Amino acid sequence: MKKFALISLGLPPSQSGQSMVLYHLLKQFDPQKYCLITLKNFHQYKNLGNCSTQLKAKYFFLHPDYQIVRLMTKTASLVRSSLLLEIILKLRIYQFKKILQKEQCKVVIGCTGDLFDPPAAFIAGKELGILFILYTFDFYSRQWIHPVLREFSEKKEREMITGPSQVIVPNECMRKEYFQKYGIQATVIHNPFDLTEYEQNAKITRADTSQDLKIVYTGAIYDAHFTAFHNLISAIEKTGIHNLKLHIYTPQSINYLKKNKITGPVEIHKHLPNNQMPGVQRDADILFLPLAFNSPYPDIIKTSAPGKMGEYLAAKKPILVHAPSDSFISWYFRKYHCGCVVDEDNSEKLAQEIIRLLSDTEMQKLFSENAYSRAKDDFDLPVAEKKFYDLFNL
Repeated sequence: MKKFALISLGLPPSQSGQSMVLYHLLKQFDPQKYCLITLKNFHQYKNLGNCSTQLKAKYFFLHPDYQIVRLMTKTASLVRSSLLLEIILKLRIYQFKKILQKEQCKVVIGCTGDLFDPPAAFIAGKELGILFILYTFDFYSRQWIHPVLREFSEKKEREMITGPSQVIVPNECMRKEYFQKYGIQATVIHNPFDLTEYEQNAKITRADTSQDLKIVYTGAIYDAHFTAFHNLISAIEKTGIHNLKLHIYTPQSINYLKKNKITGPVEIHKHLPNNQMPGVQRDADILFLPLAFNSPYPDIIKTSAPGKMGEYLAAKKPILVHAPSDSFISWYFRKYHCGCVVDEDNSEKLAQEIIRLLSDTEMQKLFSENAYSRAKDDFDLPVAEKKFYDLFNL
C-alpha cells in the first residue's frame, strides 16, 4: 500500500468546502499511510474545530506563513516580477522534497487553492520519481486575475497537465474544459459527503417557532454569490408573500453582509457547527444554491462545484438554483431534473419560480425524490472513496 502526501491550503479543521471534502475522503483512512502539508496559517487553523475534527495523520506546517507568502505574491505582481515567483516556487519545491523523502511517500497530491502548491508538488514528485496527482477544486490557471500571475499559472498548468500526471476534477463541466484545452481525460470525483452521518444529524430537530416561509442558504458568501443574492432579495419582495424570508447561516459577519447589500427580508444566523446543518437544511421550505452573474472570475463560476451540493440534494427539500446558464450547477440540476433552475439574471423570473415552487406540491415531491437519488449515486462518500483510492492503487 503506497503512502501519499496531500498538499492543500485548506485542511481539516479549517473553515472551507475544500477542507470538508478532504475530511470526508480521508477520515476513515489509515493515518500511517499519508501525511498532510500546508502553510503555517494561524488565522485558518485557530479555534475552527466546529467545522470538522482534525485528521489523525501527521501535519506539516510550512514557513513562511500564508500571510507573508500572500504579501510576497502581491509584491511580485505589482513589480511584474516573474523571478520572485520562481524563487518562492523553488523554496516550496525544496520544502516538499524534504518532507516527501522523510515520510517515504510514493504519491504526492497537489490541491488547488494556492498559486505555488500544485506546480511545486508536480516538480518535487517528478524530481523524486513519484506519482503526482493534481486535485482541482477550482480551475487552477483561471483563479488568478493579474496578468503576471495568470501567465505564471498557465505556464505551470501546461507543464503539470501534459506531464505524467493524474487529474481529479469535481464535476463534468471542468472535465470537459480540461479535455478541450489539453486533450486529457480527468477523473470526476463529485465533492463527497457522508450520507449516513447526514441522516443521523438530520434527526436532530431545531426548536424554531418562527412562522416564516424559509428560503435557506448555508455556507460562505463572497463575490462569487453577491448578484444572485441581490436578485433573490428583490424577488422575495416581488412575490408579495409577507412571511417569506431568506435565512442565512454563514461565517461571514453581519457588517460584511450589509456592506455588500445583503439586507431586507433577511435573517442572518450565527455560524453553527457542521453537524447542525442537516437539521437546518431539512427545516427549509426552499434551499437556495446561487452563483453570481457578474463576478471577477466568470471562468471559475462556470466550473464551480459548491461543497454543500451533496447535502442539499440529500435534504429532501426543493432546491432553487440561481446561476448562469453555462455553469455546472445549472447544467446538473437541469439534466437530472432535481431542482428548479433560474439561469437568467432576472429577479422577476426568480419571483415567479419561487411562487410556483412554494405552491406546487407535486413539483416539490418530484424534485426532492430526484435530488435524493443523485445524492446517493454521485455524492455519497463510498463512491468518492473508491474513485480516489483507485487512482493510485492503494
